[in-house]
Amino acid sequence: MTYILGVNAGFGVFHDPAACLVDGHGRVLAFIEEERLNRVRHSPGVKAPALAVDRCLETAGIKAADVDAVAVGWDEPRMSDRHGTHWHYDSPRHLLSQLGFYERRLPDLQFVPHHQAHAASAFHASPYHQAAVLVVDGNGEDECISIYRARRGEPLVRLDRWPQVFSLGHLYEAASHWLGLGRRGAGKTMGLAAYGGGQDMPDPGWLTIGWDGLVSTLGTDTSQDYDATKDRWRKRIRRFAGAAGPAQPIGKLDTDPNAVKVAAAAQATVETVMSWMAGQARTMTGITHLCIAGGVGLNCAANGRLPGPLYVPPVPHDAGVALGAAWSLAAPREPTVFHAYTGGWPGPLPAGTDSATTHELDPDRVADLLADGRIVGVCRGRSEAGPRALCHRSFLASPVTAGMRQRMNSLKRREPWRPFGPVTHADPGLWEPAGHLERYMIGATRLTAKGAAAVPAVAHADGTTRPQRLDRGQEDFVATVLDALVQRGHPPVLLNTSLNGPGEPLVETTEQALRCARRLGADALVTDHALLLIKREQTAAAA
Repeated sequence: MTYILGVNAGFGVFHDPAACLVDGHGRVLAFIEEERLNRVRHSPGVKAPALAVDRCLETAGIKAADVDAVAVGWDEPRMSDRHGTHWHYDSPRHLLSQLGFYERRLPDLQFVPHHQAHAASAFHASPYHQAAVLVVDGNGEDECISIYRARRGEPLVRLDRWPQVFSLGHLYEAASHWLGLGRRGAGKTMGLAAYGGGQDMPDPGWLTIGWDGLVSTLGTDTSQDYDATKDRWRKRIRRFAGAAGPAQPIGKLDTDPNAVKVAAAAQATVETVMSWMAGQARTMTGITHLCIAGGVGLNCAANGRLPGPLYVPPVPHDAGVALGAAWSLAAPREPTVFHAYTGGWPGPLPAGTDSATTHELDPDRVADLLADGRIVGVCRGRSEAGPRALCHRSFLASPVTAGMRQRMNSLKRREPWRPFGPVTHADPGLWEPAGHLERYMIGATRLTAKGAAAVPAVAHADGTTRPQRLDRGQEDFVATVLDALVQRGHPPVLLNTSLNGPGEPLVETTEQALRCARRLGADALVTDHALLLIKREQTAAAA
């Protein structure tokens, strides 16, 4: 058996290090991000995801000596020289040792350019035989946007690219920084932008479409990198806002017109450029099927506005280059849609716990809890790839009352203006179909009038929602609970959000899940083999 390990590692890594193990046929044996194991959100500064590598090997039941090749999702020799560390003959051994390879015979070490790894992660995860691939992120080695033509059995062909002065990722980061949401606050900025819907917002002119293509207010200097552009983007945002920052605290940003204006302007810029780029990708390749990768691919609102056919993997962000790097050496031969449950197993219940009582795992009892307005955590099976909770590491609740949104935001210590998405296993007719975007909660779509009335807790300020639709056999327990809810007159829909606390990655183990659920105030936790009623709420939940 041939084993290929892909990693997001090295000098190019600023966040989201990860590891992915595939066999010689491109079958994914394990994929996990370092943050799930070291419990530091995004793992900034970690250049070698040794914990993730070890977990991949453990999950597959192999040793480091069994790995034939390691593929890095960056041109590491180039990046190391750029950071002042000359790449030399012994450098591969040093990098491999940081990843946990100490044997006399080391695996072959290969480097895949960052955007090429992104493109491979999206195309080979898709159901398409051929596709246009659009990669949009903060930056790769030089570029921030690139377009590829992809066909099964053939190399990826890059058709065009744009330098970092056109970076949507850097622009959006600067907007998030001005809003006080931090460098990694893009998801919150996207949520805040919806409060500007219907208002007449001024065009900031940051990135526009001209007669000869994309135009950046930062100019055309191809030598400018992140350090050179971040301050310039921040100055332009301050100038557009006319202030150094918001007038309201983070919890009330939705009431601050200037904050909403900045968020909406950044979002409108992303949607305009992504729409134009999608058209360019399809025109250049002559292919209508489109795949998207890069961190901007996590922008659900922008994804939802693009015409299909469209596929975005659950890991479009930098962690996904571990998958793409591995697939660059051993790609799947036939189209097979990526199965997101590739992480670690949750492990047994903690011994001697006194924080919950253990009961038989009964879908009807779980349905009763949810119908009664309880919040139930789920920690079952292998963990999800990517930042979206897909019912293996989730909090679930009934969305039929608007108050559940406030209650869940309060439980998770989130800003009260932030939205939630639904999960279903059916076609409830409550929102406009979003195709493959519903697989991984990766695209927004508009609620129907019936949906807005039936599930108000998952309705955002602009009338959209971000749904997950379970495929048959994908998550049987949650599907059975949904069936049981339908029998109680409840729509086949639940509110689904991540099982974690503020600033934390998704939980990975049963022990972490129980500790998190109890600390935040959830009512129950579903594991692989039991229903745990949190003792603080035991009497009310059992009634």
